[in-house]
Amino acid sequence: GEREGEIRLGFGATDMCQEELKKIIDSDRRMYYRTVELNDKLYIHYKGWKEIKGLEGWTGLRALYAECNAFDRIQGLQNCRNLRSLFLSENCIHKIEGLECCTELWSLNLSSNFLERIEGLSNLKKLNTLIVAKNKIGMRGVEDLIELKDTSINSLDVQDNKIWDPDVLPEVFTHMPDLRVLYLKGNPCSKRIPNYRKSITVYCADLRYLDDRPVFVEDRRAAEAFNRGGIEEERAERRRMRQENDAKHAANMRAFQAMIDAARAEKRERTAMRSEDKYTDDTDPVEDPEKRMQRQVDKWKEEHADELKDDARERAEASLRSERERGEAPPPPETSTVASEAQPAEDTDDQVAPVQGAGEEVEDKRKLVYEDIWDDLPPTRAAPSTGARPAFAPPPRRPPPDPAGATDGDGNHGGSASGVSSGAPSLDPSRAAPDAPKAPAWYAKFAEISGKDSGGGGAAGGGVAAASTKVWIKDMDAGTEDDATAAAARPPAESGEATGAELEEMD
Repeated sequence: GEREGEIRLGFGATDMCQEELKKIIDSDRRMYYRTVELNDKLYIHYKGWKEIKGLEGWTGLRALYAECNAFDRIQGLQNCRNLRSLFLSENCIHKIEGLECCTELWSLNLSSNFLERIEGLSNLKKLNTLIVAKNKIGMRGVEDLIELKDTSINSLDVQDNKIWDPDVLPEVFTHMPDLRVLYLKGNPCSKRIPNYRKSITVYCADLRYLDDRPVFVEDRRAAEAFNRGGIEEERAERRRMRQENDAKHAANMRAFQAMIDAARAEKRERTAMRSEDKYTDDTDPVEDPEKRMQRQVDKWKEEHADELKDDARERAEASLRSERERGEAPPPPETSTVASEAQPAEDTDDQVAPVQGAGEEVEDKRKLVYEDIWDDLPPTRAAPSTGARPAFAPPPRRPPPDPAGATDGDGNHGGSASGVSSGAPSLDPSRAAPDAPKAPAWYAKFAEISGKDSGGGGAAGGGVAAASTKVWIKDMDAGTEDDATAAAARPPAESGEATGAELEEMD
């Protein structure tokens, strides 16, 4: 049952009572006090309640927000004597009543109800704002609004009602001495009142805002002129207003010019008096306010010099002076190229830019020496000028093996060695440079295959391949190559080149 009651809360399934008000208080502890007498505002809008009650203990209430409920009467406010703002818009109220005890009421909002008449305001002597828009007021003519006469209402909103009688202007609104803001649009009388805006401006002498825009002084003067003599009088009044504005502007300009002339004359007179005076501004014994103030400021600075001392600024200035002194010193003597090369990197970085003095520039006489970083690398081989390399290069022809089977120091046959030496100089392994580049792996594999398939045996074939490899490497280092040796040393370009058996048949 309690859960169902909580679910139905807010949908018109409950009534306004002490228990429901206690739930509202407990729902927001930051806004409400548990002691109801201390609360000055209460929000009970959108509850769907039908009757105002349970406010007996709310004696300190000053603002009650009860919009969008189902209240059909204004009641239960007897103890709310300090109430100043009451919001009861969008309810089902048919009559203004129950406000006799709310003598401090300042603002009353009863828009979007079913009111047909303005009444029950006789005890509201401090009422300032009355909003009764979107009701049914004025269906019986001026009698529905006659209660507004001689009230203290400052802002009245009766727009979108049924006020059709144009006499409401001279009989009601004219007799509201404190009326400053009036919303009357949306009523049939707004179309029946001749010269609607000008007439209301004339009849309501203190009106400052009408419907959707303010009422300015120029608008009031033009409306009064129109009321006196029609459109011609209004035009003449507007011309007079323009002339008055122009004359006022000219008077301001003349006053400003007179002020400038007076200041200049005063300066000339002061200068003339100074020329005849035996004292100057510095020796004048009589102090003016500016000098006295400056003297007092200087005295205070002298007495509080320690407090005004800026250590960081002094350190910065001392550093700057030392840098300038170092910059004015003569530059160090020029060192040799060898010494500059041997100088550590840290010192070089510190002396990249010479320090400039305060008044002159110090010439930097150091020289920048470039080291030849290409001394340890071999020269680049020139590209052939005959065009692209052919897809197939025939292998070199080897002489037949020596019948005696004599070999040289490298294990190669004599004929093979002689054939190699005829086309290129012989290579002594013992005389090769220790850091000479090695042959690529793919070429070593090619040499092994060639040696195994040759007719002269694996040793002889391997010796020839090794000698050819050494000759190719030597020629690459030297930058020159013999045609026969280049053909012998060139590796196969494609997988379709001749194998070992094909080389034997070609021999």
